[in-house]
Amino acid sequence: MGIMDRLRLGSSTWSKTIAVVEQPPRLQNVGMTYTGPDAEDASTGSVKKDTFKIRLAHDDARTREARFLVEKRYRDVGYQVSAQSGQQICPERITLATYKEDAVIGTITVGFDTGSGLLVDELYKPEVDTLRQQGLRVCEFTKLAIDHKSASKRMIAGLFQVAYLYAVRIWDYTDIVIEVNPSHVSFYQRMLGFQQLGVERMCPRVGAPALLLRLDVANYGALMMEKFAGHPELSRQERSLYPYFMSPHEENAILARIARG
Repeated sequence: MGIMDRLRLGSSTWSKTIAVVEQPPRLQNVGMTYTGPDAEDASTGSVKKDTFKIRLAHDDARTREARFLVEKRYRDVGYQVSAQSGQQICPERITLATYKEDAVIGTITVGFDTGSGLLVDELYKPEVDTLRQQGLRVCEFTKLAIDHKSASKRMIAGLFQVAYLYAVRIWDYTDIVIEVNPSHVSFYQRMLGFQQLGVERMCPRVGAPALLLRLDVANYGALMMEKFAGHPELSRQERSLYPYFMSPHEENAILARIARG
């Protein structure tokens, strides 16, 4: 059974930590630590201060915890909250959640374009179809929610990178699209290199304006990761999130962890 089959069919029984992000006091010591196959699971043992654990929201309990954070953040910024705003278990989507001790402080959902369409198709199907017609493989990042009181650049980078691993390194998607509020566009452009793909439209799911952004992973994303990932000491010269990403060695260790289940 391949890794895709194991994830889709076996994730409901998998409860271990995918990655651990440690946030030490000195920037030069910042690094993502892989727990390893025999390492202690996030739910037991001691938890270091400022340590974040990224898990797959694979069951009802974790899905509910991620949904609560999404709903809270949506309400905080005045978005509509409906059943569609929450997290749903679906073969074409996976949800990741970042934990600090027992609290969810970040979540993101990765949607895979497997023939059933993407959420962004509701507003931006012509734009996404243009990418598909070029032979590009498109996935989407949705339902991003961060508890900013507990977040750090290192934590946000870790969450995005694990989502990237599933989308790009495991399923070989070439492009990531994301629908964001216009007020957040500069963050995604500056911190991750997304570029605008569609014009502003009203999103009925949340009752707020939206813009479609695209990240060309095969070119821009890969080059930035090759240059800066695993080098937090370069964060003063490179103001994006890429210096806070894990190194290739750490990334490969986490991929091996996912493959083992």
